[in-house]
Amino acid sequence: MEARTKASTEVRTLPVIEIFGPTIQGEGAEAGLPCNFIRFGGCDYRCSWCDSMYAVDPAEVRANAEHLTVDEITSRLGTLGGNAPWVVVSGGNPALLQLGPLVSELHGSGRKVAVETQGSLWKPWLGAVDRLTVSPKAPSSGMDTERHRSQLGRFMEAARVANDDGLVLKIVCFDEIDLAWAKEVSGDWPSVPLFLSAGTPVPSPPDLLAAVAARFRWLSESVANDPVLARARVLPQLHVVAWGDARGV
Repeated sequence: MEARTKASTEVRTLPVIEIFGPTIQGEGAEAGLPCNFIRFGGCDYRCSWCDSMYAVDPAEVRANAEHLTVDEITSRLGTLGGNAPWVVVSGGNPALLQLGPLVSELHGSGRKVAVETQGSLWKPWLGAVDRLTVSPKAPSSGMDTERHRSQLGRFMEAARVANDDGLVLKIVCFDEIDLAWAKEVSGDWPSVPLFLSAGTPVPSPPDLLAAVAARFRWLSESVANDPVLARARVLPQLHVVAWGDARGV
């Protein structure tokens, strides 16, 4: 009885890698808008071009994460300057965590909440966020498996029921195979808004900006000439254009 009582009174903490902002969202439906960011540690994928392994690799997460309560997280957000209306929750994969209380607290303070996830694991709290950005990983990531496609299908069906108004697809494309894959995947959900991002090389080449521009130009021209993808919005990763591969911006 004593053990159960102790467990029930423990304050839950979450593995926070970084809290930063305000800065400009670089991708997806809120691209160009001022946002604050909360990045959590832990991920069920290992993408070949991941640019945030410090939030993915278990050893790095153990070394880098602060275990904070919801109150501590919201307090940290309160110390950030500006008046950004959006809080973007990312990872890793934040859907691995139970973030319902955090979402409720953020809404209670008048903030809008956007979540970015690859769509591998559905959690009911995702139905309550204002923007649910699902970013399935194309073949160049090494994560395009039958299992992951099946998970994505189940996730999207649940999301369509629970959060259809806030749901968007964002797919990062590095080459023609990725683009063909994006066309196929987005065709399964033609009513869901589609955002395509030109993939940023990892590790960064000496002339990162030129590499980003070249890939954005390729993706723009490819989409503009494809009637099936006419509904897509194409962007580079705007934060990379402005700050390169710096963290916390």
